[in-house]
Amino acid sequence: MKLLFLMFGLIFFSCEIKNKEIITETNKLEETSEEKQSFYVGDINNDKVQDTAFVNFNQQNEYSDMIISFSNSIPEIELGQSFGVFIKKTEDLNFDGANEIIIFSRTHEGWWNYISVWSFHNNKWKELKKTMGFVSDHKDFENRIVKDKNQYYLIGEDKWNEDENGNFKKVKIKI
Repeated sequence: MKLLFLMFGLIFFSCEIKNKEIITETNKLEETSEEKQSFYVGDINNDKVQDTAFVNFNQQNEYSDMIISFSNSIPEIELGQSFGVFIKKTEDLNFDGANEIIIFSRTHEGWWNYISVWSFHNNKWKELKKTMGFVSDHKDFENRIVKDKNQYYLIGEDKWNEDENGNFKKVKIKI
């Protein structure tokens, strides 16, 4: 009888009981919200209402391209494959009266981002210029647009060439 209790005790205490988390609709919303980002982008469509850009990492097209959607019936932008997106509003860079944004799209190449400038005109998005940049810190998102003699330039880095200090050489692209 003691042997039976001993075997029963060993079996009972050796079995691991795991508590399974019950996934509710609330958990799904919280889980999904971590995969969404929103960015204030100013008044893109000139309707006097501030607009927001939304990035949903689960909302991609059949080619796994990133889709950026917007508030207030502004059309989407489809980027190439991306592991992260950061969007900033900027001023009218090509003097066409339309609003522009700058998009940083993280590549599969470590800290490298595609940096692109998009213009919204006649209810359509147009990519004005694109370059690559080494972005490892929040300060690396700054000063990517410079003005020189009434002309705007997009600043990136040349990943194949370094300066005398070992930093990537700057690339200056006319917008």
